[in-house]
Amino acid sequence: MSYRTTISYGTWCNRVNNFESNPDYSVDAYITNADPAWLELLDNSGALEKIRIEYVQAINAALPPSISLSGDEFIGPWQPEEGEFDGYPTDESDGLDFAAMVEDIDLAAIVERNEPLTLDDIGRWELKSKAKSPAKTASGVMAKLGLKPFTYVACGDSKRPQAIYLAGEVRAALAARPGRGTRSDLAAE
Repeated sequence: MSYRTTISYGTWCNRVNNFESNPDYSVDAYITNADPAWLELLDNSGALEKIRIEYVQAINAALPPSISLSGDEFIGPWQPEEGEFDGYPTDESDGLDFAAMVEDIDLAAIVERNEPLTLDDIGRWELKSKAKSPAKTASGVMAKLGLKPFTYVACGDSKRPQAIYLAGEVRAALAARPGRGTRSDLAAE
């Protein structure tokens, strides 16, 4: 196994966004004006950390394979191979343009996919249930689909644990459930 000497290609602050010291600040800036109760649920459920991790994974996927974001610093080979960075955007001084590489990452989609949902949210907004207790309806549907909660969070005055699901998983499970799309009883005709 061969080892390569690595160097810093700069930090998030000086290569991507001068006003944020690392990608976590980008996530925080994106969600900062949200409802305080939602932000508390996001933090308490662990979904905020999941969003931050997924955002960094998306950043690393956008970079050349030999470069990665480590904390707030881009680390890569001291002497890149010939053509190793071909096809990646460059800046005016012919260095890698990290801002251009990460600009197409859709942070909104990452946040939406990892949004924490309670059973009540699922019943009211995803299932559009008109039942007296939409959470009960959602609980039954989640059980039938075999979808397990992402976590449990103490909620309300009683501090009883409440199941929290991630919106992306819920929507994918609901879209894949039987009976969606074409009617199978008409296929024989």
